[in-house]
Amino acid sequence: MDKLLVEVYVPAISAHYDVFIPRDARVHELLDLISTAIERLSGSLFSRDSTALCDGETGRIYNNSIMVEEMNLQNGSRMMLI
Repeated sequence: MDKLLVEVYVPAISAHYDVFIPRDARVHELLDLISTAIERLSGSLFSRDSTALCDGETGRIYNNSIMVEEMNLQNGSRMMLI
């Protein structure tokens, strides 16, 4: 499986995480994976209820039905989990 290394910023807890993500997943699957991991890593400081993934540079919310490979991400891209 081909993966990308991206940075995920979580403003709710002022934390940054480096995460490997699969290129062949849909955004809604990726959102579930990332939010579950961050909820566990943060000791439940972050709640994964009503979350969205955004572009870390523009703040544009990603469409949950697109594939990761359609997002034009590269290694080192920044995302934001709100």
